[in-house]
Amino acid sequence: MIKEVIHIKKKSLTILIFIGVACLLISCAGAKFIPEGSQSLGVYEGSFSSDMYQGSLRIHLFQTPEGDKLFEANFLRDITDPTVRKSYFVRGKMTANSLVGKMQGDFSGNLTGTLSQDGNRLTGSYNVTTPDVDNGTWKAQKR
Repeated sequence: MIKEVIHIKKKSLTILIFIGVACLLISCAGAKFIPEGSQSLGVYEGSFSSDMYQGSLRIHLFQTPEGDKLFEANFLRDITDPTVRKSYFVRGKMTANSLVGKMQGDFSGNLTGTLSQDGNRLTGSYNVTTPDVDNGTWKAQKR
């Protein structure tokens, strides 16, 4: 009887350790969108607006060791309504001077944009398809 209890406890502990390691690996994989060794190409700050919302944004461009150009963007809505999500996050890729990204987390939607010839300005548009619908434009200046 005691051997069976010890066996069950060992099996439960093994399962819990396995689940914990799996969760850790999944969370680390999600956090590694920008590969280690990538170089910053610049941080751009600016604003966005639509018929429904406006606010500030920050876009960080990176170049990976393989030569790909990736970006992460944070949008912060200027709202006081606690029932409306205040911020959203975008990840994407830059090809030539064009940016294309997807909303992350609770939001679905897209972001597109263009880097100016001198590399100092980004401009573009976005559309949020869920949980609410919002389409607008954005612009940012290199800091």
